[in-house]
Amino acid sequence: MTHRAIPRSSNLLLIGLLAALSWAGGCGSTSSVKGWNEYGNAQPTADSVALTGRIEDVCMVKGCWMKVRENDGEEILVRFRDYDFFVPMNARGRIVVAEGERQVRTFDQSQRRHLASDAGASEAELEAITGSTTETVFIANGTWIQGGGLDAPYAPPVVEECVLDDPPTPETEMTEIEPSTEVKAR
Repeated sequence: MTHRAIPRSSNLLLIGLLAALSWAGGCGSTSSVKGWNEYGNAQPTADSVALTGRIEDVCMVKGCWMKVRENDGEEILVRFRDYDFFVPMNARGRIVVAEGERQVRTFDQSQRRHLASDAGASEAELEAITGSTTETVFIANGTWIQGGGLDAPYAPPVVEECVLDDPPTPETEMTEIEPSTEVKAR
């Protein structure tokens, strides 16, 4: 799979859009600005690479990856840097703008089957996947997805850090009380 570089003038326009969206929506988790929903923490710079297109597929387990058909017709797998954020599983068909970098990665048979399984492939489709492939992937720092009606993205359970009770100490540990056979008279 080959990808053409985005002309610098187009890339600068996209970076301007990303910067405006990032500034208007703040940085961080999820926010919505003027019909665009932000996921992740994009930090557009002059060296940023922008990816635009239509979301063709989304991980149906957590929303931890998506496949995007770029404006030139090529499809690219988009992963999220350090697994830091997820996108809504109902984002298929939406327009997306992402900031990040392109990398070439090799996926072995197991990884390819895992991705297909996450997309909802049948057992027969999974068995048909053999060998490894090398392809360009896009590692996104953040994305903006256009439109309303998107579900909240998957959120991992929050680790509870508070302790409700102090841990037992030798002084506070309870010892087992032996049942008494004596009956006291009143």
